Amino acid sequence: MPSNAWQIGALYPPGGRNGIAWSQPAGVGTQVFPAPVTGTAYFTTTPFSELSGVFRPGCGHSVNEPLIQREYDYTTSSSVALCCCPECGYVQYTIEPFEDALSTVMQPQLPL
Repeated sequence: MPSNAWQIGALYPPGGRNGIAWSQPAGVGTQVFPAPVTGTAYFTTTPFSELSGVFRPGCGHSVNEPLIQREYDYTTSSSVALCCCPECGYVQYTIEPFEDALSTVMQPQLPL
């Protein structure tokens, strides 16, 4: 039986997204590096900081909405929605079956 290509707390796809060399030195479920830039810029015209997003997944990045990717769960033989960080691909949680992630009845909102 094939195994899942994804894991909660890991990068998906393995190695992450956007062609950046993402890493999790402390292992699955920990902060992802490169980490977001911290600090404030109150009196400038530049964006506030990389920490001004609404949600903060386990990877440590600050984002406004999750990235939903469709995969297959071989342990439950069902389609699955991977709710990921759109920057690095960190899998925060899953929704099964995938169609429930698209339903406003089953998931009125998709928090990250």
